[in-house]
Amino acid sequence: MRVSDHPAPLPEAWAELSRLDAKSRRIVDVARECFVQDGFEETTMVQIADGAEVGVATVYRRFGTKSAIVRYALMAEAERVGDIIYEAMQRSAGPVGALAEMFSAFVSEASAPRLLTRNLRTSGAAGQMADFVTGDEFVDHGRVGVARFIAYWQQRGELGDFDPDIVAELFVRLTMSFIANPSGVLPLHDADAARDFARQYLAPLLFPHAVR
Repeated sequence: MRVSDHPAPLPEAWAELSRLDAKSRRIVDVARECFVQDGFEETTMVQIADGAEVGVATVYRRFGTKSAIVRYALMAEAERVGDIIYEAMQRSAGPVGALAEMFSAFVSEASAPRLLTRNLRTSGAAGQMADFVTGDEFVDHGRVGVARFIAYWQQRGELGDFDPDIVAELFVRLTMSFIANPSGVLPLHDADAARDFARQYLAPLLFPHAVR
């Protein structure tokens, strides 16, 4: 049995995002891509409408303003990155290896120019982005997802007895710091270095009783 046999450790979407109909979700996905490629200020509602193949009046009717789309775009970004991290976790059969793959995938995303939060950081939407990635909802969703991952390995007897919620929140708050500022002196210059770092430093910290 692999971690892929367990339900996805990260939430698939925020409830608001999952309640959107197909047309509204297409508008959000196109807006996210435009914000990533062109920036928040440079993206127009007409551009979003054209990309989603709807009239600009439809975009205004459903979302009102470009700023109102940002929260949904951030949810879609969290969903996208979560899927990448979960797929990376599936490549390992053990908790330490899965942690290394998950951390490596996240570091790769955090340092990539396509990350939406990087494009919003210096834009007019920076306040919304900061509120989203530091808010209680973001922490709660992340903690629940990672705690499910930890509990899975505990049930298999490959992790010791510790509170998965506490460890999960440590990991979430660590990843939040990379979103806020991926620069620093940590040796995370590529995916392999990130894996080595996770095995050497994060695994003993987060999994103090891992069964080797």
